[in-house]
Parts: sequence; structure tokens; C-alpha cells
Amino acid sequence: MLRKTVSLLSLLVLFAWSSALCAAPKDDQSHARVKAYFNRLVADAGAHGAELRLFLNLMPKGGDLHQHFTGTTYAETYLDFIKQKNCWINKSDFSVILRWPKDSKEYNDPKYQKTLPDTLSVDKLRSDNKMLSDFYMVWSDKDFSNHFHDQTAPDVQFFGAFANFSTILKYDGALYTEGLKILKNRAKLENVQYIEQMFVSPGYKVSNPAFDAQARSAVASGNMEQLRSIFQNFIQNVVKPDPNFASGMQSYNDRVNACADAVNDDTFTLRFQSYVSRNDSPAEVFSALYTAFSEADKSELVVGVNIVNAENAPVAMSDYSLHMQMFKYMKELFPGVKTAMHAGELTIGMVRPEDMTWHITDAVMVARADRIGHGVDIGYEVKAPEVLSLMRDKKIAVEINLTSNDFILGVKDGQHPFRLYLDQGVPVVLTSDDEGVSRNNLTDDYLHMVQRYGITYDRLREIAANSIRYSFLKEKDKQAQLTILEKRFAEFEARMAKMIATTPKH
Repeated sequence: MLRKTVSLLSLLVLFAWSSALCAAPKDDQSHARVKAYFNRLVADAGAHGAELRLFLNLMPKGGDLHQHFTGTTYAETYLDFIKQKNCWINKSDFSVILRWPKDSKEYNDPKYQKTLPDTLSVDKLRSDNKMLSDFYMVWSDKDFSNHFHDQTAPDVQFFGAFANFSTILKYDGALYTEGLKILKNRAKLENVQYIEQMFVSPGYKVSNPAFDAQARSAVASGNMEQLRSIFQNFIQNVVKPDPNFASGMQSYNDRVNACADAVNDDTFTLRFQSYVSRNDSPAEVFSALYTAFSEADKSELVVGVNIVNAENAPVAMSDYSLHMQMFKYMKELFPGVKTAMHAGELTIGMVRPEDMTWHITDAVMVARADRIGHGVDIGYEVKAPEVLSLMRDKKIAVEINLTSNDFILGVKDGQHPFRLYLDQGVPVVLTSDDEGVSRNNLTDDYLHMVQRYGITYDRLREIAANSIRYSFLKEKDKQAQLTILEKRFAEFEARMAKMIATTPKH
């Protein structure tokens, strides 16, 4: 009874915050002037792209709840890291190669010597405009659609870029802190005050072919009691006794704490999501997932758990049901841990049509996700009406990533389910995904949203506030962040009203 009362009070408080933020006072002239100006721009969005961008760039956006550290870091920053660590670039594929000192035994190894003619320094790369442009096309999506080349599929291009990032980051953990400081400064420049970062994966995972076979067999036969027993035995007999489990958790938490200490201040707040890769073996996914939930359960900084990587890859597709059962089990072990799950990042032609009919459904109804990342294939799901209703009633927000959905899936404009979610009352949050790979920013996605879907100013404010409301912050921290956002909106509207008032009349 007490838990229900507390939950009800939390909802009432959250409703009060939301109402205070979304409904400006009726006598607020700045608000009225800015609202009329914005709605006028949107009415002819095609002619006012620059004005809309200026407006949206200056507008407070609250938070970004779907952001991958490695994919958000720009290739230019990675080049700085490569130079800092004194590494080479491979001319043929632009991969990173460790540069050994001339007096080391590694340098004099014949195999290493054979690689030298095919490598170059960062400075040399930057001095060759053609080669530098080619580098950016490998390490990001830059100019992908503007150049004729031996075309890789957009999703292969996008996900393939990530293999390069970890190579340089593994040389020095301090680079994570440097990268986060850069991302913080960029976020502040476009008036983002809070980020939930999909930072690094848990510090522990273990392979076990016997577990793989048993878990897959139990799911295939529908024997969920047997599957729970397999899960429980694996935790007790394999994961917990392994000394690498505790040490991995400790190293992960040390890195999170160090990065948070270097980034958080009165003007900006960073929290982390731990995550697993859906294309690892079942034992690796499960052991990493248990580690991630354990970390989130104990840490104030790790606020949630996610599952990432290409959803259409063979392992991800074949093990999807198993992964949902893993999340369901973990939510029972750790009921206080929040989950944001990539689900439905699929479109027709990418997989068989029947494979797009249930992914979001299972993420919501089986795995009990607290937020859905992407959710693009909802129009293909057999139980879509029930899922949308449940998401609306349970306040399960959907993270909309317009730029990456356009590039990876080719889904945009009216084919994108943004308006479907909005019209069905599902909480919508606009997020950036992988700014470095996509070479965009959150403002860019706000501009796409406004130009494509005719968003009113009141709706715009609501979506910005959603990025705090549906974050995984604790309730008291949400209140503090919403108060900051409300103050920033008041300052923004006063500034914009002044600009509007002094604009020459034509």
C-alpha cells in the first residue's frame, strides 16, 4: 500500500512539473510573441530554414537521452587522439596502427617493417585533402550520398565505422575523459543541459558454449522455467565465482566516476547507461547483462541498461527472443534498474517482413523496457495498437532519431512513425544517436522534426521537457533539471522577443 501511495505522489509531482513547464502564463508577452513568431515560421518552413535553425539552435533542449559515446565523437577528434598517441594511419583502409619507437624490438620486427611503406602520420594525412576526405568517408557518413563509389549499404557503412573507434580508445583510458569534455562543450553550445551517455560496455563478459546451446534450446521449446534455471545456475556457478567479474565491475565504476568528476558541474549533468552487444554469443550477452544490471543497481551515475548494435544482423535476429527473456529475468532480479532498449530499428527489405512484426512488442511486453530506442517498424507490428496503448498508458517514451533513421533505414517524412507515436499519445523524445558518424547535431534533428511534421511551439516545448521527464534521473534530480529548463526557456523567450521586436518590417 505504501509503495502505491509513494508512486501516486511521484506521478502527481511529475504532473505538476510538466504543467508548470508547458503552460506559460497567459499574460507573458514574451511567450506569446515567440509562440506567434515560431508558428509563423513553421507555416512556411521551406522559406524559413535559416530562421528556424537559428531559433532552434538558441532554444533550450533539455537533454539528449540516446547518445553513443564512440559514435558521437567526430572523426576530427579521433585524429587528434591518434596523433596524441603517436599512432600511424593505414593508407589502404585508414585503420589505426601502433607506431613503435625505432629502438624497440617491435620496430625491427620484419613484419612491422613491411607495414611502414603503407602507413602515414596524422599530419601527412591532413596535408592531403583528397586522402583526408577519403578518411572521413570511412570513419563517418560524410559525403556518402554525394560521391559515386563502390557503394556499401548505408547500414554497413554506418555500423562499420565503429570498428575503428575502439582501436585508438583502448590505448589510453584518459581519452574517454577528453572526449566527454568535448561532447559537453558541444552540448552546451546548442543549449543541452543533460545527457544520458551509452558510454562503454560492462567490464566483464564470459563465453560458454554449453550455456549457449542450453539457453537457445530452452527458448526454442518454450520452456521458460528451464531457461530461468539455466540463468540462475550460470550466475551462481560461473559468473559470481569468477574473480574477473568483481574486478571488471570495479574498473568500470572507476572509469565512470573519473569521467563524471571531470564533466559534471552546475551547468551540465552527465549520466551513463551500460550496455551489451546483441551480436555476441548468449553467454557473453547474459554475463555482460548481469554485470550491467549489477553496476546500475549500485551506482548513482549509471542510470540504466541498454542493448545495442545492428538489429538486423544474423545473431541479433536469431537470438532476439532469448535476449528479451534475459532482460525480463534481470528486471526481476533488479526491479529498480531502468532499461532503454534499441528495438524496431528495421524496415522493409532489410529483413523478412514477418521478422518486423514483433520486436517492439516483445521489448515492451516481455522485456518491460522503460524506453524504446528508434521504434521505426511499429507500423509492421501485429500487436501495434496494443503496444501503442500500453506505451501511452505506462508512459514508455520512444526515442526518435530522425537523421540516423533516414541514413541507415531510408525512412523519413511521412514513412517515419514519428507522427503515429505523437498522435497516439506516446511520449516522444527527440535524440541525436551518433552525431560523429552522422555528422549532425541535436539541433539538426529538431529542424527536421519542425520542417517535416509542422510542430507547434507548445508541442516543441513539450518534447524538450520530455527529455527530462522521461530521463532515468531520480525524481528529485528531475525536478531540479526541469526547474533549470523552465528558467532557460524564460530567458530564451525574452531574448527572442527582443530580436523579434527590433526586426525591420517589410
